[in-house]
Amino acid sequence: MLNWNHLTLQQKLLGALGVALCVLVILALFRFTPPGRTPPIGMPLVILGWLLHPGAFAPGKRTVAWRGAPLLVKIVWAAAITALLVSVTAGVGRMLA
Repeated sequence: MLNWNHLTLQQKLLGALGVALCVLVILALFRFTPPGRTPPIGMPLVILGWLLHPGAFAPGKRTVAWRGAPLLVKIVWAAAITALLVSVTAGVGRMLA
């Protein structure tokens, strides 16, 4: 979606819908997670990073990879990895307690 000028109208609408859905899922996870628990926002952030990557909607064999990702996508993916690690660590800590 960061290559907005090169997308068709259908790709723009589907991408915008996907981004809005990811943001709504993240907000719902924060709202409905019980107190004292870590909201599982890692996977929605990974999907959001994929939707923002310019290679996601590019025609041809362009891949979605870290190397070709803009800085914003790398930041979103790094936040997703961190959120996944925190969520897994909290879950394991609750299991062992």
